[in-house]
Amino acid sequence: MAPNKELQQQLKDYIESVGSQSKAAKALGWSAAYLSTYLSDSFKGDLEKFENSLKEAFSTKTAAEQLKSAEVGDIYKPTSISQSVYETIRLCHLKGGLAIECGDAGIGKTMACKKYAETYPTSTIYVTVNPCLVTLSAFLKLLCRTQKIQTSGRKDEMWLRLADSFSGERKVLIIDEAQHLPIKTIEAIRAFFDDNPLLGICLVGNIETVTNTGKSKEAFAQIRNRTKLTEVRHTSSIRVNDVIMLFPAIANDEKAVELILSISRSEQGIRGAMNVFSNAVDNGNITYEGLFSMAKAMRLKVYA
Repeated sequence: MAPNKELQQQLKDYIESVGSQSKAAKALGWSAAYLSTYLSDSFKGDLEKFENSLKEAFSTKTAAEQLKSAEVGDIYKPTSISQSVYETIRLCHLKGGLAIECGDAGIGKTMACKKYAETYPTSTIYVTVNPCLVTLSAFLKLLCRTQKIQTSGRKDEMWLRLADSFSGERKVLIIDEAQHLPIKTIEAIRAFFDDNPLLGICLVGNIETVTNTGKSKEAFAQIRNRTKLTEVRHTSSIRVNDVIMLFPAIANDEKAVELILSISRSEQGIRGAMNVFSNAVDNGNITYEGLFSMAKAMRLKVYA
């Protein structure tokens, strides 16, 4: 059985698009050697299984790219909230010290963090934590990996290598989903600033980060009196102009704008409104009626 020439060409195009054969192999779930032998007509494995996996991967990729909503998504737009978060990070970067940005889910905090890191890539360290990465050892390894420095050794060794990497000109460390962090990790983070007062550290998370409830209460109580700036954002602060900026396709449909605004101001936030709009785009109907029907189909609480 000879290799499928058309599929070989698709693979070559894919490798070129992602930048290297090793990246393509990792994305496709095969070794680089498999790809190499396949392209050189010397493949020794189960050819049918291998080609079927390529067909599935490429067809899924093509179908996803052809969705009408493919252009709707992670494109930063400076809404009133995201721009305020961005400015907090900027001030933290310039002045050094600790800052806290917290707020309701889905209001643009993460988009602002990513945009800042994109704008100032050489002096910004941006990490997102989750419950698996919040112990002191795991967090230090995450930072080391982000900084491209050695991740092995004791915790004190990793901390010292990181402290050295933060020295020099002003840098800012942005930690997203910071509400997950326990006391020991918070103390180690604070110690980075104690070691280098020029370092800015911005902790970004949900309301639990600074309120008196939740498991993070004790941890963040350790640094509340050390922060130079603490901001709390709510979905209720989202404005009509924000909706028009984020969803220009419905700017002239007043009822549609009001509907998306009401969803944005709910617990769904801007992220939830974006999901409704994206699904409505794929459904071919972004009128008020189309958006309302989609929101109902998604079991959201909406009002006519």
